[in-house]
Amino acid sequence: RTAGAAAMARVSANEIRKEGWITKESAVLRQFRKRWLVLTPERLYTFKRERIYADPTEEVNLQQCGTVKSADDMTNRPFSFTVQVPERNFFFIADSDHERNEWVAAIGRATTESRRVRSYSEEVEYQEQQALLAKRRAAQQEEAQQKSSGARFC
Repeated sequence: RTAGAAAMARVSANEIRKEGWITKESAVLRQFRKRWLVLTPERLYTFKRERIYADPTEEVNLQQCGTVKSADDMTNRPFSFTVQVPERNFFFIADSDHERNEWVAAIGRATTESRRVRSYSEEVEYQEQQALLAKRRAAQQEEAQQKSSGARFC
């Protein structure tokens, strides 16, 4: 996360898919700390305080998420899971196996939905760009034809 992005991040309560206390491994010191985890359709956030949705300590773009899975073998801690993005593996610990499974399933669903939405919006954007390019080409061809036909009559 970048400081600018984190300062700008605001979570709207109506976007929240799941939230609750979780233990998260810190990026630098690799210590596990209690954090309020919030899942929205496109992002995963952690906060120091419950239901205070400003100034997240972490922000994960789920469009970049490659894997979300159990991580007991990687952390040597029960009920842990990882959310893997290109630049980092985030490690979390739930209070129970059931809670971990709920988080993994919810994040997995959001990741799939986020990709589907992104793919659709990218396709729409591509089609719009292609339509604009086609209009420009047609206008340029028309202009060229007018110049050449005007030149013939001069």
